[in-house]
Amino acid sequence: MPEQDFQELLKISPLGEFLFSATAVGDNGHLFGGYTLAFAFQAASSTVNPQMWPQSLHANFIDAGKSGNELRLHVEVLRDSRAFAMRQITVTMGDLTPLLMQASFHAGEAGPDWTPEEDFDYPDPDSLESDETMLFAMDPIDIRPIHGLTKRGPGNRIPHVHPFWVRPRVKLPDNRMLHAAVVAFISDYMVVGTAQAPGVAVPEGSLVVTMEHALWFHRPIDANDWLLFTSEPMSVYHGRGLSSGKVFNRQGLLVASFVQEVLTRQPRAKS
Repeated sequence: MPEQDFQELLKISPLGEFLFSATAVGDNGHLFGGYTLAFAFQAASSTVNPQMWPQSLHANFIDAGKSGNELRLHVEVLRDSRAFAMRQITVTMGDLTPLLMQASFHAGEAGPDWTPEEDFDYPDPDSLESDETMLFAMDPIDIRPIHGLTKRGPGNRIPHVHPFWVRPRVKLPDNRMLHAAVVAFISDYMVVGTAQAPGVAVPEGSLVVTMEHALWFHRPIDANDWLLFTSEPMSVYHGRGLSSGKVFNRQGLLVASFVQEVLTRQPRAKS
């Protein structure tokens, strides 16, 4: 599978001031949720003051989408002030709505720079093997799991990949919004595997889908350098699993965090 440039993968075409078009690579395959998040963020960020900084995104996945089909990205202005901008993005594919998302941006304020001290004791990414990515028809990121290559095959339908180091295979330009969109893309990668009860296998034939995803950008992010993504389960009940994750730069500084809710619906018993 060839390396792919995020500038090409995340390209959107304006159809109007607040309307854009995009097409995910692939031929009628699964539409990766992180891909839709990144498209929506690209559309939203293109309508705000470029001096703003990414703040957060909050998304609901409504309908399942298919790659290779045109997506329409409808952007609505919810707030525009000197300090903040907020956009609502509705992603449609024909009569379907794969994503409804709100994205916020902030001009930045004077204040302290603090984050809790963490025991950042992880092996260097250069000492780890690159994993095979589980993305349909694309391979834009070099993923290096801390605990070795991802287990596949029977009994590992929903593998646990986190924590992992990651960076784009093709270098990104100096564009803060694109770097944030790439982090949004990666923040959805295999998080469904961490939103499960630890030690409990997901039965074959189960439906596993992301329902909600939220991401906060805490500090400037250089996605060209290695970033560490972690994710852990918070709660699993009534088929809904919640996981929380963190994103660190190579120096161990927290640059972003995310939360995701996943539906795991076990196969119905045959009568």
